[in-house]
Amino acid sequence: MSTSAVLLQPRSTSADADQHPALSLTTDHVAGISALRRHVVETLEAFGCTEDLVDTAALLATELLSNALTHADTGSAPCAVRLEVYWNGYDLTIAVTDADPRLPVARASGADEEHGRGLALVDALAACWGTIPLPNGKTVWCILG
Repeated sequence: MSTSAVLLQPRSTSADADQHPALSLTTDHVAGISALRRHVVETLEAFGCTEDLVDTAALLATELLSNALTHADTGSAPCAVRLEVYWNGYDLTIAVTDADPRLPVARASGADEEHGRGLALVDALAACWGTIPLPNGKTVWCILG
């Protein structure tokens, strides 16, 4: 796994510029992650996605949201993060946007550490993932398919 991932655009099959997200939610606190995760599960189940896809999507959405809320540095102001989920019937794109322009960096974590495995999970379970730098932050995305 690389220490950081920068891809300027996700594959066009999942997040075309004219495609609207199937789900778009915002939270500014880690306590909101469980509600967003529940919405991801309910939305994907309504689309008839497989149990494996729903479970993996919920896990990766949780990891991306947790990383954004934990590591985004926006000064003293709370950092709101936006979760968007795109489904085209074949590929699922999960995108989390925050106001911190710093790109994510994977770190090695020891066997006894509680944290530090989020990007490793994304790298292992997603078909691909990357970061889109924005004028006021970044979007970290992954594709499952």
